[in-house]
Amino acid sequence: MPASIVKVYNARYGKWEENAKVVLGWDGFINLGMSRPVYTNRKGIAVVDHSATGEATVYVNGRRVGEMYTPGSTTVEIS
Repeated sequence: MPASIVKVYNARYGKWEENAKVVLGWDGFINLGMSRPVYTNRKGIAVVDHSATGEATVYVNGRRVGEMYTPGSTTVEIS
């Protein structure tokens, strides 16, 4: 099963965000749906297992924070 890595940085506090809920969403013709929620570790890293591939929207704590190509990795910022 493919996996993507999302790192979450909290710009307000200047540190990696722990326990942030990360979800990936796909809205393409072939790939449609959401990943299961995964929470970041102490280093702000969430490893999201998924079956879909391609362009995905990244959500952190319910807010859209960016896009990425999956499988892959990205760093997003919250405040």
